[in-house]
Amino acid sequence: MKKTLLTLIALVSVVLGASAMSLKDAYKALSNIPNVSVTKPDYNLPMDLPFEQINGFAVKEGNLAAAYNLHAPQIVQTAEAALTILSQVPMGYMVNGGYNSYVGAFVYWQQTGENSNDVLVAAFNQYAGSVVFMYVPNVPDAVLAGLQSAPVEMQGNYFSLKAKLPQNDEFNIILNKAR
Repeated sequence: MKKTLLTLIALVSVVLGASAMSLKDAYKALSNIPNVSVTKPDYNLPMDLPFEQINGFAVKEGNLAAAYNLHAPQIVQTAEAALTILSQVPMGYMVNGGYNSYVGAFVYWQQTGENSNDVLVAAFNQYAGSVVFMYVPNVPDAVLAGLQSAPVEMQGNYFSLKAKLPQNDEFNIILNKAR
């Protein structure tokens, strides 16, 4: 009995490990789902981007993919595809977020080296018909605590995540009717 249980646990671990996806691979997949295209940061973004100031990291075309003004069938198709991809990212990588079928955002963190981490953010706003995916490589360890401890407020069509980062930087995601 004990041997069978250990074999089953080992088999489940292998299956789960084989389907695990890195944040970089997840971003590549997310940027290729229907209705989403790689873009440059613009005023439509539902997030402030302090990564431009942290040790010179820049969010630019190539790290940002989005879809705006989607109609109901498009938002359903795009959100379902995104959630399918994100379900392949290990849950241990998610450090903050929430989703209520109207609005939500997830923040993922993956260590890639010594003081080097990848961050993936996925934001969904069904009311506004938008999805935004941001991938930032090489983020220093010091940023993690701020992202993990950021309070999340979510009610109906409103979502807020406000993180205090080192050097008095902030990373905020605000989703409401307009964004």
